[in-house]
Amino acid sequence: MIEATSKRIRVDDVELHVLTEGSGPSILVPTGGGIEFYRRTFSRRLLDAHTFVYVEMRGTGASTGSPEGATYATLADDLDAVREKLGLDRVVVMGHSNHGGIALEFGLRHPKHAAAVVSVASVPDFSRAMSVGIARWEAEASTSRKELLARHQAELGALDTSAMDPDELTLRRYLALHPLVWNDPTLDAGALWGGVPRGFAIYMQSVIRPEAERWSLVSSLGEITCPVLALCGRYDYVCPVELWAEAIDALPRGVLDIFDHSGHNPHYEESARFDAVLLAFLRALS
Repeated sequence: MIEATSKRIRVDDVELHVLTEGSGPSILVPTGGGIEFYRRTFSRRLLDAHTFVYVEMRGTGASTGSPEGATYATLADDLDAVREKLGLDRVVVMGHSNHGGIALEFGLRHPKHAAAVVSVASVPDFSRAMSVGIARWEAEASTSRKELLARHQAELGALDTSAMDPDELTLRRYLALHPLVWNDPTLDAGALWGGVPRGFAIYMQSVIRPEAERWSLVSSLGEITCPVLALCGRYDYVCPVELWAEAIDALPRGVLDIFDHSGHNPHYEESARFDAVLLAFLRALS
């Protein structure tokens, strides 16, 4: 049984909640949607080789403050402050979904302390992600998958949300996108969250949505000198693999690996292969 330890680390005027578990070299994992989803979807096998250091972004989970005004760049700076106060020198930063943007910003802004960046089901250009993903969805998704999405959206629209907690409503809206996110249409994704993540609504409103409209690091990828591993699901329609496929060569040390039976969570839908690819990449760093 691997025991988890929890602490708060002061960064400027906020305290960031950090949960650590595992053994071996540290991997920093930023999250704004709660830690529990990642603890339930990343393979426990990885904890035999690495220490996962989950960092809840300001205003989310058990962290204090507010994410209002934050960007992927400023959140990467928060992550580096946590690294320093934990006494870590060079670290791997692994970001899933929008947190892949934070991981890339860390590699760009803190090169002396970035051992590597792992981008999981993310993109280097969020300003184009939904338009590219939805275009492919319209072109290739089956009739049954499109009907399933329509059914989820109709069920969401029928809910009485007048008294619903904003965080719960935000999670329900995300879960209603299931066919765009998961390759397996029968999966009970709600069970993987372990409850409603605190601060999810304001994080979505203040960080994820604004950055989705404007954030792109494509023009700066050549300045990221550490190794970068991009792990993408073929059937991810919210962070489509096309955006990494066309940009990976701009990275001096970039590698793209595509998971042909996954959507937005290849670390869960193809966990054995994901673990093998990730651990081989991490072993090569030494």
